[in-house]
Amino acid sequence: MKLHSSLLSPVRPVWARSALLSIIAALSVHHLDAQTSYTAIDLTPTASGSAQTASGGQAAGYTGATPNAFSGRATLWTGDGAIDLHPAFLDGAGARSQVNGFAGNLQVGIGAGTSTGNRNAPIAWSDTAASATLLSIPFVNAGGQANATDGLQIVGSAVGLDRDGTTIGTAHAMIWDVATGAALDIGTDATLNDVAGGMQVGVINKGIANAAFWRGTNKATSLHPKTAVVSYASGTDGVRQVGYAGFDIRVRVEAVKGQKDRRFNYAHVWTGTAASALNIHPYVSSADGKVLDHSYAMKVKGQYIVGYANVSTGTTTIGLARAIVWDSNYQATDLQAFVPAGFVTSVAYGVDESGNVAGVMTKADGTRHAVLWVPNP
Repeated sequence: MKLHSSLLSPVRPVWARSALLSIIAALSVHHLDAQTSYTAIDLTPTASGSAQTASGGQAAGYTGATPNAFSGRATLWTGDGAIDLHPAFLDGAGARSQVNGFAGNLQVGIGAGTSTGNRNAPIAWSDTAASATLLSIPFVNAGGQANATDGLQIVGSAVGLDRDGTTIGTAHAMIWDVATGAALDIGTDATLNDVAGGMQVGVINKGIANAAFWRGTNKATSLHPKTAVVSYASGTDGVRQVGYAGFDIRVRVEAVKGQKDRRFNYAHVWTGTAASALNIHPYVSSADGKVLDHSYAMKVKGQYIVGYANVSTGTTTIGLARAIVWDSNYQATDLQAFVPAGFVTSVAYGVDESGNVAGVMTKADGTRHAVLWVPNP
């Protein structure tokens, strides 16, 4: 199956200046700090949703029908407004779609409906709902997903079936070629989360997750730090890999009764080897000095890394998440400082070369809004 030729066309212009200024004037909140400041643009002011990815100053993800929706209709946000990408061939009461990755005017993600047996299927778009194309899976499967693209390759996973053809099996790491549509299965018990410059990153699941990267073959290079219990790679720029590593650390008050260790997950950056693992966890928030317990790096682009961290509760209870952006010196900025009043938590999922950050912000009642953080001049 060959993907639509328009998937290879040049990048469309970024946010129209007049449209951006009007949105900022109506919906933004400003904050000045010693570090870079941002303007938070509420992309779903009258609905719910999440921005999962950013490219060229634009964002994509989904718009939900209910206040706390964790799925909905695939959406592309441009300077001219929101574009509904939900494919017409996804029908039925539970139909849903979502964009996970974005490069130029190629969007990739998932969709499910009666036509897919209500199972997620990998989909590619080129700016319109009519362009939606199901990506092929070269084996009997129970669905799959496309997680990211660099415009040349699409990566994700597909769930296989066991030999009886009915029992759900393990995940297969998948690469799709944008020019030809060819699908390549590079191994089981694995998922690919991002791709850039011929490098694919993800996780190998052998009882517990181990971060790894590939270069278009079934040969994986482990990134799992020696002292870590668990590790996960979420993003790459073709040179670096980002994600997190979890460590069991001896504690006292925070430990569950009868236990002496507690698991802490810390955002990490790698440069091609397990030994290169660098802990970039922001122990204290740049916004208000609160202690942060856990952190997760999600994507890297240019000089920017984005993800989120959890505020410490002083117990084993996981605290509220705060979107984080790291600069070229791995200095962390807490993006929660820039969200409108009433939103108590946030997560950053994607970033583009200019530092525009895509994510979600959530109110105390669970209402979720898609957000794009734009660096202030």
